[in-house]
Amino acid sequence: MRGVKEGVLTQVFGGPVAKVLDQSVYVGVMEQTIPMLAESTGLSFKTAQKAVLKLNKLGLVKQSRRIGNTQTYRFEVRNDLHGLIDWAEKLKISRLRR
Repeated sequence: MRGVKEGVLTQVFGGPVAKVLDQSVYVGVMEQTIPMLAESTGLSFKTAQKAVLKLNKLGLVKQSRRIGNTQTYRFEVRNDLHGLIDWAEKLKISRLRR
C-alpha cells in the first residue's frame, strides 16, 4: 500500500475488500473517492470500485455527495468493525508469539 502501512484486516484476511476496510480505519468519516482509495491502497481503480460496491451492499460504505462528476463515499464501519478489528489484532499477536 502506498502511503499507508498494511492494516490488521489486510494482514489477517488479505484481498481488496480488507485493504479498503483498513483504509476506513485510517480516514474515519472523511469522504473518499474511488481514485483516492485506489491511490491510498495501491489497488487499481476497477478493483477499488468493486470493493466499494461490495461494501456498499453490506451497508459499510454509503454514497455521499458528488463533487463535479465524482461520487464520494463515506465509511460507516467504526462501530461495526470494532469487534472484528480487536479479534484480528489478537489473532495477529498470538501468531507472532509462536
